[in-house]
Amino acid sequence: MQDFLTVLVPLLIIMDPIGNLPFFLLFTRDNTAAERQRMAAVAAGASAVILITFALSGDALLRFFHISMPAFQLAGGFIFFIYALQMLALIPSGIKTSDEEKEEGIRKDNIALVPLAVPLLAGPGAITAVLVWRQKLTEPVQQMELLAAILAACAIVYLALRFADTLRRLLGVGGIRVITRLLGLLLAVIAVEFMVQGWRQI
Repeated sequence: MQDFLTVLVPLLIIMDPIGNLPFFLLFTRDNTAAERQRMAAVAAGASAVILITFALSGDALLRFFHISMPAFQLAGGFIFFIYALQMLALIPSGIKTSDEEKEEGIRKDNIALVPLAVPLLAGPGAITAVLVWRQKLTEPVQQMELLAAILAACAIVYLALRFADTLRRLLGVGGIRVITRLLGLLLAVIAVEFMVQGWRQI
């Protein structure tokens, strides 16, 4: 359970379903409720497939490029820290997705895969996190917990997008910003821990 939560909580913070609610509502403003539900399901499902693929092939990928685990942890921690600064509104937005991708998302009829699944949900940060945990959780039971945590995170993302209108009414713009910044603070701490562990191994 500890390994499961160790993966689930940071992965949810990185995927940031609450912070991505405004994007989802903006991209789907001209769609019906049924179409929004279908897009939410496709986006969550595609994110799960992408992250599970990297979780299963992570060893081979790092070996192919001759990347050591400490170096990858340092790089991952640095990426997480940049994301955290963005969530804390300390640096400009536009790291996960560019303005061009946002404009394309507004114009597209179906945004479930791009830009919602990639890069907003299963972006570089989430993929990096999964690869790092894949290297740390080596026992078969731990690897099953990693896959279960990915599926659970994507299920929670689906529920957040499925009830996006309700959450927006309950939280409001201010509530979403407060939650995003609190999660950003937690992500900054996780990022520093990743980098500290990498330096220790070196």
